[in-house]
Amino acid sequence: MERPGSRLDRYELERVIGEGAVGVVYLAHQQRPVKRQVALKILKPGMDSKAIVGRFEAERQALALLDHPNIAHVHDAGITEDRRPYFVMEYVEGPPITEYCDQHRFTMRERLELFAQVCQAVHHAHQKGIIHRDIKPSNILVFEQDGQAVPKVIDFGLAKAVRGTLSEQTLVTEQGQLLGTPEYMSPEQAEMANSDVDIRSDVYSLGVLLYVLLTGVLPFESKSLREGGISNARGILRDQEPRTPSKCLTSLGQKAREVALARRTDLTTLRKLLRRELQLIPLKAMRKEREERYQSVLELVGDVTNYLHGAPLIAGPPGAAYRIKKLLRRNRTLVTSVAAILVVLVAGIIATTTFALKARESRDEAAAVVGFLEQDVFGTLDPWSDAGREVGVEELLQAATGSIEAKFADQPLVEARVRKTLGLAFHRLGRLEEAEHHLQRALDIFQDKRGETDPTTLETLFELGSVYFFQQRIDKAEMVLSEALEGSKHTLGDHHQLTLKTMCMLGTVIMNALRYEEAEALLVEALNRTREILGPEHQDTLFCMCCLAIWHRDQKELDEAEALLTNALEEMDHGLHRMWAPGSAHRLYFKTYLAKVYMDQGRCEEAEKLARETWHVASQVLGRGHRETINTMITLARICEAQNRYDDAEELLLEAIAIRNEEPAVSPDWRWPRYALGYLYIHCDREEEAQQVFLEGMNIHRRSLGEDHWLVLWTARDLARLWDRRGKQQWADRYQAMLPETGQSK
Repeated sequence: MERPGSRLDRYELERVIGEGAVGVVYLAHQQRPVKRQVALKILKPGMDSKAIVGRFEAERQALALLDHPNIAHVHDAGITEDRRPYFVMEYVEGPPITEYCDQHRFTMRERLELFAQVCQAVHHAHQKGIIHRDIKPSNILVFEQDGQAVPKVIDFGLAKAVRGTLSEQTLVTEQGQLLGTPEYMSPEQAEMANSDVDIRSDVYSLGVLLYVLLTGVLPFESKSLREGGISNARGILRDQEPRTPSKCLTSLGQKAREVALARRTDLTTLRKLLRRELQLIPLKAMRKEREERYQSVLELVGDVTNYLHGAPLIAGPPGAAYRIKKLLRRNRTLVTSVAAILVVLVAGIIATTTFALKARESRDEAAAVVGFLEQDVFGTLDPWSDAGREVGVEELLQAATGSIEAKFADQPLVEARVRKTLGLAFHRLGRLEEAEHHLQRALDIFQDKRGETDPTTLETLFELGSVYFFQQRIDKAEMVLSEALEGSKHTLGDHHQLTLKTMCMLGTVIMNALRYEEAEALLVEALNRTREILGPEHQDTLFCMCCLAIWHRDQKELDEAEALLTNALEEMDHGLHRMWAPGSAHRLYFKTYLAKVYMDQGRCEEAEKLARETWHVASQVLGRGHRETINTMITLARICEAQNRYDDAEELLLEAIAIRNEEPAVSPDWRWPRYALGYLYIHCDREEEAQQVFLEGMNIHRRSLGEDHWLVLWTARDLARLWDRRGKQQWADRYQAMLPETGQSK
């Protein structure tokens, strides 16, 4: 064999970087016509049988046919003085794809995106009539180019032509020899019937690779495959079904946490991801029967893309319900809330009214709702019959709104049920005016047809009160929630779930009215009863804990606030409730509050890290204009301000204001980024700019909320005091003049 330091034509061999049964790969320096590092693969001495030479030549020929950015290129070829062939290819300096992903802690999304590039490379080879037959991590190296990870498929030493041959030599399989790597080998390749291996064998191997990228382990253990010889390996691959990725993860024990950490997530979240449809993709690619796999790599990468974009999977369970669910998920603003609500509208109404109540009237209501969804909503907005047009959930909700009144003119209770559900959907979307409209109409119908104390009426009253709270109409919210609490206690009892939930929400409203002692009594009672009746892990218990934590922060009791929020969020990580999904508005709201607590404690680095993580998730899941996304941006700006990074804080707040200005309607919480910017300018002694920002905000909200709205008056009083302390009496008098006599005396 050639030694490092020797020369071969215009190539100087530096060191061995790879060695197989028949060939050696050197890192070499090309001297002319250009100087560069290359990988030079040469046949070992004595490996000159017809089959081996044919295989070596086939690899060179395969690489020469391929031209793809994710496949190593062939630069040159030749023969040594003793007639051994060699070829020169692009040198890829990087680890195998699985090692690279773990070293850089790639998320599941990042791994899927990298895997998709590999699939495109293999698909290119298939288009050129070449099957790789040895796809595995060590044959997919990753290097960085302009800060981006780039995978390169190498080693086509076992490549097979789809039609004809890759070289003049005849490729044969030595008797009793497995060509390939058992862990990544398809059942038909293990049978060694090479003439029957097609592109679906590479699909299988890619499925195994994806399995490992997701779980960190192989579907079949190496030890079991390699013990007992070829017949044992063949039997396992032919007869045994792989463990599902989720079960595989469960079996890892303590190592499972390391796997989750390498994917920049926690174990609970990783388990949830793998339990759902993500695991269907590698399992379909690895089906025993080729006819049941993806029929091409293009289908496989298409399903990966479908998953990343929330579209229906080829590997997903069939049926209209599944496709509707996926359709709703395409609008990421509603991933964890509205989609669930509309699915409940279809499934939940049927279950509760048809099967629980068993009443003709209820069955008729359910049938009417389903017909409405099929014909007037989904039937008019079918993306599969409309040239692939993207349809978001907002569009579906608007379609429902447009036809609901005429559709149910003779069925008021059906109209009320649908309007209630639409109100919930619009609320979670942050569209508070639409939410109020539907909930108020539903409440009117329920009160008229079922009475003031009917449970459905009380539920609707509670939801309407919550909308008023987020509209910052505190007086209205308190009145409605007080009525709901009194009615729930009378009808359902002091320990009913709706009673306790309403008590907690009312306590939060009263806290925002600055009546802290009264709020504390309600919040503590709600938490104690909820924990006793529903259990410490129930979602309502966790909600009460978070609300009480906010009370403690307002009282500057930061340790108590931190403990409650931390404990609640840890429980959310282990819970299966939809409202606590990683991208749910509720969970993001309380994570942002924990970041505020960290800031108040002077732990700004921890606060910023948590706020940035929350902002990223909120932007991706809820949308850049959602209330909670803006809330997190403001919190992050305040953290930057606390660190004297005023430029960063200003940039965030200006971006938030720009996003809010894109919205057609103005909600009371639109004011927060503008006022936060005003206070930042005061902190930086940019008083003129601060005054301009405050006046713009006040004028907007006086027009939209009215001169006497408490929020307008509260802001005016706050600014009057602020300018008075800074000696700007003219400005202070301007805001003081906005206050009524009662406000001036306080």
